[in-house]
Amino acid sequence: MNDQIPSNPDKVMLEECTRREIREALQRGDLKAAIIPTGAIEQHNEHLAMNVDIALSTYISQQVALRLYPQVIVAPGPPVGYSPYHMARPGTLTLRLDTLRAYLADVMQSFNAHGIHTVLVINGHNGNSSALVDQLPQWRNKWDMTLDQITYLEVITDEQRAEILDGYRDLRDGKLDTVAQQTALNHASEEETSLMLAACPHRVRPMTMDTYDATGLDYASHLPPKIIEFLKPYMASGWPGGGSNPENPRDRARQENAMRGTAEKGKALLDVYIPFLVKHMQDMIDATEAGTPWPAKAAT
Repeated sequence: MNDQIPSNPDKVMLEECTRREIREALQRGDLKAAIIPTGAIEQHNEHLAMNVDIALSTYISQQVALRLYPQVIVAPGPPVGYSPYHMARPGTLTLRLDTLRAYLADVMQSFNAHGIHTVLVINGHNGNSSALVDQLPQWRNKWDMTLDQITYLEVITDEQRAEILDGYRDLRDGKLDTVAQQTALNHASEEETSLMLAACPHRVRPMTMDTYDATGLDYASHLPPKIIEFLKPYMASGWPGGGSNPENPRDRARQENAMRGTAEKGKALLDVYIPFLVKHMQDMIDATEAGTPWPAKAAT
């Protein structure tokens, strides 16, 4: 554990710092790396705020930076991500992948100009991953920087999840007997609800399945043409135009799974995510200081 963790957690948030604080940290050689959180503003069923993905990635980024203080600063991340497949639910916003890439590229180059050559993107939304996978090798070579991206949800295995989450335990034990139930575990689910209850409980609303069912929600039919334009690349074969859209049963299954979330489960998940990311960030810093390629396999 880092015995230098500041009492004020905002000290690792770039936008909360003064120019003097950043300048002097760079002059002392204390500040060596940056994190950019990414997420989304998109529907998370009836009970979670739209900003789940960016709120959690920012919280986790802050916790990683605090444990590595004073080496790491957290930049403001783009709040909106790539979410066209959720556009049937009002309130969802989406960027083009090129827009997201441009934001990240500009922020990385800004850090590079200030002498911070190590940047990790901690992503909280799976849809954003494709914005960086192909770009990072080019940017590393072009700017001579140590760059990486990790979607924090991917640092835990389903076996580890099954030790914490009831839904994944049911999946392991063959108790989820429909496709909707099996695919409802990764969005607005027990996992994300638990994380929000642990990290941002004020962004979780009370909900019952009776209340959910009373709404009569339908996100599978009678969608406006402007919405269908966003959804076309992600629709099942034949839909729209007669095919089956699984969104209504999946939406309900997500809500049902989410009802099993608890703050205790969220803390257990964070206890997996955060140490992994701390080590990864420290390894990146060490690689930059040693002048070795990143990722390590680039050396072979």
